[in-house]
Amino acid sequence: MKKIKFVAAIIVPMLFMTACSKKTPGIVETKTTVDDAKRITTEKVIGTVTAKDVKRETGEALETTKDYLAQQKEKYQKDAESTLNDINNKIKELQSKAEQAGADTKVKYQEIIEGLRKKQGEAQSKLNDLKSKSADAWEDVKSGMDVMLENLKKSYNDALSHFK
Repeated sequence: MKKIKFVAAIIVPMLFMTACSKKTPGIVETKTTVDDAKRITTEKVIGTVTAKDVKRETGEALETTKDYLAQQKEKYQKDAESTLNDINNKIKELQSKAEQAGADTKVKYQEIIEGLRKKQGEAQSKLNDLKSKSADAWEDVKSGMDVMLENLKKSYNDALSHFK
């Protein structure tokens, strides 16, 4: 009995090993190194790229860039318009507070509000200039618009402190 177990213990694993090592017909095993893979990939790329491919891909990249810039311009415009509308509403609130103030204070508040309206008009003019620019050229106007909006916000906050 011990001999049968011993023989079975040796034969069964050998059968598994030989069954697993059988090669499947039609499949060829090859060993490819990383250097071989790089060389093969490079050969494929070099061998298949044409001037037409380059022109097509360059055109696609250019279109994608233009679309991206147009989207960024549109988003920036909407944000700037939103900021201007928000400040306009805040100025209207200041205007109604000024109308409720006494005569001496009312004059002072009106001067402050006029200064805000002037800066708001300049920012609106800059926004209109931005809208007329192409997607490629709007970046030039953007920095000036950023400065104007920041100045307008600061001026509003300064004016607000006078109304307290």
